[in-house]
Amino acid sequence: MPTNRFLVVVRAGDDSLHPHWTQDLATRDWDLVVSYYGDDPGRFRDDGTTRIDGTGLKWSGLHDLLSRDAFWQRYDFIWCPDDDLAIAQDGVSRLFASMAQLELRLAQPALSWASHYSHAVTVRHPSFKVRMTNFVEIMAPCFDRGFLEACLPTFRECQSGWGLDWVWPRLQPHGAQRCGIIDNVEMTHTRPVGGPTYARLRQMGIDPRSELAAVMQKFGIATDARPLVLAAIDHQGGALDGADAAAAAVIRASMASDWAEFRRMRSRRNGPAADARHRAAAVGSELDGGGQRALDEVTIVLDAPLRQVER
Repeated sequence: MPTNRFLVVVRAGDDSLHPHWTQDLATRDWDLVVSYYGDDPGRFRDDGTTRIDGTGLKWSGLHDLLSRDAFWQRYDFIWCPDDDLAIAQDGVSRLFASMAQLELRLAQPALSWASHYSHAVTVRHPSFKVRMTNFVEIMAPCFDRGFLEACLPTFRECQSGWGLDWVWPRLQPHGAQRCGIIDNVEMTHTRPVGGPTYARLRQMGIDPRSELAAVMQKFGIATDARPLVLAAIDHQGGALDGADAAAAAVIRASMASDWAEFRRMRSRRNGPAADARHRAAAVGSELDGGGQRALDEVTIVLDAPLRQVER
C-alpha cells in the first residue's frame, strides 16, 4: 500500500516540465507516475518517479494505462495534468489538500496570470479560495478515485479530449457544486494550444471541433453551453451560493474586479493588444477559426445566471 493518499499521473513527452514539480522528494506527499510516450530508454527514471511507457494521445493513452493497471486505485485522489504546466511541489500538495478538505470530486488549479489560456473561467480570480463550476478543463483535472472510475470510460470518447470537460461535471451525482477551480493554487500554462498534439490530430485526419460536437450531442449537452460559476468560497471561508441573489451579486462583482485587474496587468506588461494576441494564440486559429469566441467568453461568464446545472 502507498504511504501517500495522492497520485499524479502525467502523460509526458521528452520536454515535459514535470521534473520541476518536485523540489524536495523527502517532503513530497504525493506519488508520481510518468506515462511516457517518447523514445528515450533512459529518460524520466529518477528517484520518486515510476515510468510506464505507452503510445497514443493523452486521453486514449491514459484510458489504456488506467484500464490495464490498478495501481491508481490505492489512492484517494489522482491528478492528470498536461506536461507543459509549471507548478511548485507545494502547489500540487495544496491542490490535493483542497480536494480532500472540500470533498470535491473534480477540480483543477487556476491558471496564473502569466498563462496561455483558452477559457477565461480557468484564469485565477484572487478574490476566492475556490469557485464551483460546471466546467473543469482537460488540461489538468484532478479526480477523486471513485469519480475517476466513473469517468474512465469517457476517456475513449475522442482522441482530442474536446468536450470531456463538459461531460465530467454532469456525471457526478451532486451537481456541479462538487466540481471547482481552486484559486488558492495556481499553475502556469507555458505553451500555446496548437502544439504537437494538434499536429498529430491533423496527421490522423481528426478535427477536434467535430469531436466536440459529437461528444456534446451524445451526452445531451447544448452546443452553446458556457462555463458558469455556481458558487464560491472567499478567503474568510464564507460560502457564496449563486442561487442566492445577494451572493450571486458578490461573485459577479468580485470576478469583474479580478478580471479587470488581470487585463490591466497584461496590458502593462505586454502592451494594449498583447493580451488579445496571447489569448488568440492560446486558442489557435486552426482550432476554432480564431480567438473571438474565447475573447467574448468572460462576458458570458459574468453575465450568465449563476445557477445549479441540471444533473
